[in-house]
Amino acid sequence: METIVTRHVNDCSWNQREDRGDLRWKFLVDATEMDSHGLSAGIIEVPVGSELSLHHHQPQEIYVIRAGEGLLLQTGGKIQQVRKDSVVYIPQNERHGLKNTGDVALEVLWIFPTDCWQEIEYIRD
Repeated sequence: METIVTRHVNDCSWNQREDRGDLRWKFLVDATEMDSHGLSAGIIEVPVGSELSLHHHQPQEIYVIRAGEGLLLQTGGKIQQVRKDSVVYIPQNERHGLKNTGDVALEVLWIFPTDCWQEIEYIRD
């Protein structure tokens, strides 16, 4: 039986992998950590001067910028500025990335229409 789950961001653990450089992330809503389905959410932190390289994936995605400022990188070299409280909708298979151009970590909440982050196949080209 599904129940409402409440978590605080500070109670979620940071994750990091060598192949992702200095990026780190937290899973906030994810079927690998709770009884949830159909939506997943997490936070990624892009340190000052770093970037999440251009990539795409099948599911659409939403970004909510929680802290910092940077550039949203897009197909064809298109760039848009993002900052705290910016909201970004990313359609299916649309190439995108982030570059931190500010003086504090760029912190981004992501939301996917998937059970968990592990279901996302990131395609970098």
